[in-house]
Amino acid sequence: MRHRIRFFQQLAVLARAGVPLRTSLQRLRERIPGREMAVLIAQIEAGERVGDAFARAGFSPFECNLVNAGERSGRLEIVFQHLADFWELQRQMFQALAGQLYYPLAVMHLAIFVGALMELVFNPWIVVVIHLVETLGFLYAIAFAFYMVIKVSWPSDAAQSFWLSLPIIGRTLSTAYAYRWITALRLEYSSGIPLPDAVADAWRASGYAGRDHLAEEGRLALLEGSELTPLIQRWRQLPRDWIDFIETGEISGALETALENLEDEAGRAWRVAQQRMTDWMPKILYFLILLVVAAQILFSVKNLYDKEVSGPMDEVNKVLNGEQ
Repeated sequence: MRHRIRFFQQLAVLARAGVPLRTSLQRLRERIPGREMAVLIAQIEAGERVGDAFARAGFSPFECNLVNAGERSGRLEIVFQHLADFWELQRQMFQALAGQLYYPLAVMHLAIFVGALMELVFNPWIVVVIHLVETLGFLYAIAFAFYMVIKVSWPSDAAQSFWLSLPIIGRTLSTAYAYRWITALRLEYSSGIPLPDAVADAWRASGYAGRDHLAEEGRLALLEGSELTPLIQRWRQLPRDWIDFIETGEISGALETALENLEDEAGRAWRVAQQRMTDWMPKILYFLILLVVAAQILFSVKNLYDKEVSGPMDEVNKVLNGEQ
């Protein structure tokens, strides 16, 4: 992510200085190596559109569609700077979240090792080591499986709808998508792009599930004479409090100002949602730690019962059965 941020920051600086994109990419090639840069430069030199070149180089749909919007509006330098700022906010969130999780993860491992020490009272050390390895392997396997499920299912619209329905993660995703949507719309509309095309590009850049269908739906409805306000009312993916802003902007003829205000509000809502997720994830992890500790206590109690109660009772039963 740091490479991505630096890449877009330097592209923004060079674009503001009036350096052609092809020249800018050639200058950055030595500083930012990788397959993406090679493919991007090759596509640009072949005469490909900038947005399509970014897509062929493997950039995300959000980046490609926002770059496409910047190309159409003639404001690529603003798009590059916005992408640098966007990924910087994402990086800060990940850093804050990781910093909050270090201590709970350390506590969880400590609890597992303390449980292993308690088990030494009842079992030989080799058995304890085997149980310890099995416990850690089981937890790591669950974490890896969870990661792979997210990675594989993420492009799916159905899976994305599931993640959006979750209380904390879903709120963070929905606010991020809304911020992308309003940013792309504001950028294109303020540059003179017709509203139907601007709305379509905003949906494609947003990341919402079913965005291509929504983009075409919005473009056709606006071309047929519909206003934006009833469409916002129909699109449940977007925040409900946007309706009044859009309606006021359309009635007053100051839609561009309304979009700028909404972009600021969407950015604040996204940052608040990020902070809430950063605050709650450690608490969820602590709850999982309690479950692990509870399982270890139950296992120790079972071992104690088997050794102190069940074992002697079995011997008594054998003696009685032998006498009979």
